[in-house]
Amino acid sequence: MNWNNWERLESLSSKEYTCGYCGKEVGTTHGYHHNGSGQLTKIYICTNCGSPTYFSQEGNQHPGSLLGRNIENLPPDISEIYREIRESIKVANYTSAQLLGRKLIMHLAVSVANAKEGETFVQYVEHLKSAGYIPPNGETWINYVKKLGNEKNHEIKIGTVNEAKSILKFIEVLLIFIYEFGEKIKEE
Repeated sequence: MNWNNWERLESLSSKEYTCGYCGKEVGTTHGYHHNGSGQLTKIYICTNCGSPTYFSQEGNQHPGSLLGRNIENLPPDISEIYREIRESIKVANYTSAQLLGRKLIMHLAVSVANAKEGETFVQYVEHLKSAGYIPPNGETWINYVKKLGNEKNHEIKIGTVNEAKSILKFIEVLLIFIYEFGEKIKEE
């Protein structure tokens, strides 16, 4: 791509998106366009933080928006892995997000269910189940995370956006259930 062909800041067709930098839902008409090789691409400028977001002709956003939400009361290691999952999806590293989902479940078992480091994934899940941290139908989701993690780690398979988003949603619900709701009831 020849960067010299980008036009000056101008009014573009209106675009609503979640900014990948500040996380705000924005709508803007300010940005730059490039029409090279017959492909129209655009860079929109966030009205909240002023950062540029690139949109390909197909509509793919870079950086993508940060999915999931901030969760209160997470221990540092759980918080870091959850952040890494969210950031991986944001930059389209879907295989990494899936492997991190499995890793987070292992950390959860050690953090809240008295599991010991070095146990098998099945043992980690058993610790979470016996301690009451797996919600109804949660075992199906845990098995889904295990299956995808095994595929991506032991087979020549690449993760998809839908798989990564599904794992993130389950992880988010699990973390809210374990860390946020538990603390909220203590406050009341």
